[in-house]
Amino acid sequence: MIHNSVLEVIGNTPIVRLNKVAAGVKAHVYAKLEFANPGGSLKDRVGWWLIADAEHRGVLKPGGVVIEATGGNTGVGLAMAAAVKGYQCIFVVPEKVSAEKQKTLRAFGARVIVTPTGLLPDDPRSNYAVARRLADETPNAIYIDQYNNPANLDHHYRYTGPEILRQMPDIDAFVAGIGTGGTVMGVGKFLKEHKPGVDIIAVDPIGSVIHDTFKYGESRSPSKSYLVEGIGKQWLPGIFDFKLIDDVVQINDKESFLMTRKILTDEGIFAGASSGSAVVGALRWIADQGDRLDGKKVLVIFVDSGYRYISKVYDDDWMRKNGFLDADTGSVDR
Repeated sequence: MIHNSVLEVIGNTPIVRLNKVAAGVKAHVYAKLEFANPGGSLKDRVGWWLIADAEHRGVLKPGGVVIEATGGNTGVGLAMAAAVKGYQCIFVVPEKVSAEKQKTLRAFGARVIVTPTGLLPDDPRSNYAVARRLADETPNAIYIDQYNNPANLDHHYRYTGPEILRQMPDIDAFVAGIGTGGTVMGVGKFLKEHKPGVDIIAVDPIGSVIHDTFKYGESRSPSKSYLVEGIGKQWLPGIFDFKLIDDVVQINDKESFLMTRKILTDEGIFAGASSGSAVVGALRWIADQGDRLDGKKVLVIFVDSGYRYISKVYDDDWMRKNGFLDADTGSVDR
C-alpha cells in the first residue's frame, strides 16, 4: 500500500510475546512495540491528533507556531505532523531529557529550550511555565498543553484502545507507564466500556506523586527527582481520572534501567527505559495477584526506542556514574 504522507502509517504497531524476562510468571506477558511508529514512539499517535484538534477548534492557523512543554517524544510527534502541515515548532524540555531526543527535535527544525528538571508548573522556570509564556509572546502561536488537553486522552480512546482490542480480543490486563495519563486513561476508558473485566495498571517511578495520590488521596512522601524519562509527575495533570485505573505500581530507576538492558539482551527488543519500568511494574503486579492471572494475557506498552537513550541506559559509564552498575561491570559479552 502506498500512503499520501508519513502520518498515514502511524499506528497498527506489532505485539510480541516476552519469553525470557517473563519466564516463571503465571500470566502470559506481551509487549506492544510503539517504537515501530514512523517517528519512533507512541507519541506519534497524539502528535498529529493534537494539531488536528487545534486546527478544528480554529486556534491553530496557517503559518502558526506550535509550542509545547515535552519530555521529547510528544515533541517529535508534533514536529513530524508540523513538517507535513507547514507549522513551526518550539519545544521546552527539562534538562534530564536525553541528548538524542533534543538533537532529534532540532533536526526537525524546531527551536529547543532547556529548563531545570523537577519544577512544578507554576514555577516560572519550569518547562510548562516557559512554554505558556512563549505562547503568549509569540505571534500566531498555540500552547498545545498535552497535560490538560482532553484531546490527548480522546485520541487513545478513539484509536489506540480499539486497535489493542482488535489485535488482542482476549486481553486480560493492560499495563503502561503513566505520565500525562493520556495513554492509560484513554485506553482504559475504551477497554472498560467494551471489555469490563480488563485490569488497567499504571506504573509510576518512586519520586512521583501519582502512586500515593491514587492509593491514599494525597502524596505521603515528598516528591524527588528520578532519572527515568517520560513517566511520573510532581503534580497531577488535568486529564487524570483515577476511576479508569485499577492499580498503580511503584518502581525505581535502577530496576527500570537494568530491566531495559535485559529486555535487549534476552528478548532482542531495543526499547527505551520506560519500557523497562513498565515490565518491572507488570511483573510485580502479576506476582501480587497469586493464581488469579494463571494463563491470562497481560499487554505492556513499550513507548519508544533505545536509540533515544544511547547516552544513558545503554552507556556503561553513565550507568556506573549513577550507581546502576558495579564499577567492574562491563557490557554484556555475547
